[in-house]
Amino acid sequence: MKIHIGRKFEFEACHFLPGKDIYGECSNLHGHRYELEVIVAGEINENGWLFNFKDLKRLVEDTVISKYDHQNLNEYFEVPTAENMGAYIFQNLSEELKKHNMTLKRIKLNETSKCYVEITEN
Repeated sequence: MKIHIGRKFEFEACHFLPGKDIYGECSNLHGHRYELEVIVAGEINENGWLFNFKDLKRLVEDTVISKYDHQNLNEYFEVPTAENMGAYIFQNLSEELKKHNMTLKRIKLNETSKCYVEITEN
């Protein structure tokens, strides 16, 4: 049996994609209300859960949300596409979760209500 738990987060940030010829209107500075969904897997512990949801919240807020909320993402990413951001977030969260014997299975980063990137464990 595989057990997964997940939690959703939100943050707001702005960015622009460099190069009007490639990215069109997205080359102008604009903002998004990002939604991040994090799914982790692990073994049920002696307390009957995989991971305390409060601890998962704190870990994601410390690793991702506090860093990017209300920030200009161009200060963190050369080309802040959802794909580049998602890959970086996945890698960093995966490393942090391993310290707690958890495996990051999937993240889903919504840039808008209709557009998202989903990254899964290999």
